[in-house]
Amino acid sequence: MAPALSPRLAAGLAAGLLVATAGTSAADQGHDNGKHKGQEKKKVAPAAPAYDFCSGGGAARELTLTVEGQRATGLYAVPKGKAKGLVVFAHGYGHTAESWRKHLTNTAARNGVIAVAMNYRGEIITPPDKSKGQTRPTSRGWQVAEGATDSNAAARLIERRCSGMTTVVLYGVSMGGNTAGLALAAKPTRASGAPLYDYWFQMEGANNVVETYFGARALKASGSATAVNAVEDIEREMGGTFEQKRDLYLERSVVNRVADIAESGVKGIVMMHGVGDGLVPYNQSRELQARLATAGLLVEVHSFTLRAASSEPGTTVDGYLPNPTGAYTSPLSGHASEASDTHEQNVAGFERLSETFGGRPACEGERVYVAGERLYLGC
Repeated sequence: MAPALSPRLAAGLAAGLLVATAGTSAADQGHDNGKHKGQEKKKVAPAAPAYDFCSGGGAARELTLTVEGQRATGLYAVPKGKAKGLVVFAHGYGHTAESWRKHLTNTAARNGVIAVAMNYRGEIITPPDKSKGQTRPTSRGWQVAEGATDSNAAARLIERRCSGMTTVVLYGVSMGGNTAGLALAAKPTRASGAPLYDYWFQMEGANNVVETYFGARALKASGSATAVNAVEDIEREMGGTFEQKRDLYLERSVVNRVADIAESGVKGIVMMHGVGDGLVPYNQSRELQARLATAGLLVEVHSFTLRAASSEPGTTVDGYLPNPTGAYTSPLSGHASEASDTHEQNVAGFERLSETFGGRPACEGERVYVAGERLYLGC
């Protein structure tokens, strides 16, 4: 029987959706391991650029890896001095690593860390349509399993190349929360055998792909193009419908991978979500929080209610109500665009990231944001 569809989810999916499995491998490129003295000379692929991951500053740069025998691409940025840490960003539905280009550069410069964001193998990426005012490429696909493997591969490669990094953070947004949860559940390690990730930032994360899938499937009849696309994309990722691939859907829902996440060695989780989120329902974060806490993990929750005057509007549940004059603007914080520099949730996320690299670990408690004011509840 299909899981029940909550009213909040139905409203949240009406206008759209945003938001791998274990095993990572990344081959350092440019090595010819098949040439030996006396052996017939063979043609080899041109060497990949000698990436300088560890210092140098500047704008974000392109990155290409071989992961599971396939080409994986992304962007990375480095600080001017020696890096003291690493942040791995996981992008959301419809986005690519390009949405993070500016964030990567700013994060590296602000915190003295390396920052990387991968595209997900299997995504269908479309160049920006300037006639529609687009400035960044868009994507189709719910390739969260591939994205998790690609993100872990990039993180492990950089960690091997750059010594002395004390803190590694995994930062997933929207659908990227699904990606990040699966990346942690794979229990990746550093070259030393220690856990790869110290902290996990779960930003308005899509933590229950089963719920998301059935919500989109229920809304297909309404003619919503985004709902139709989401169903197609999730089914392509899973290899069939829920009824055909039930176990895989359950395995790739983050809420069902808490035991593996607990064994990943992560020290703490920072979770942020808007109560009135109109794309990824707020209940998905609360469900995950409860399960993480039961497993003994430390979770710090940030909940956004009424929007601050300084914040741009997000996508909200009440934004789907009839608004014939266009005069109504939701007072809720809603779902932030991950490319934004001004939405209060993104601002808070990057501030909290800086605090983490400044020595402030995750704490057990909550922060509630009301019209720009912060209420601290045991944290």
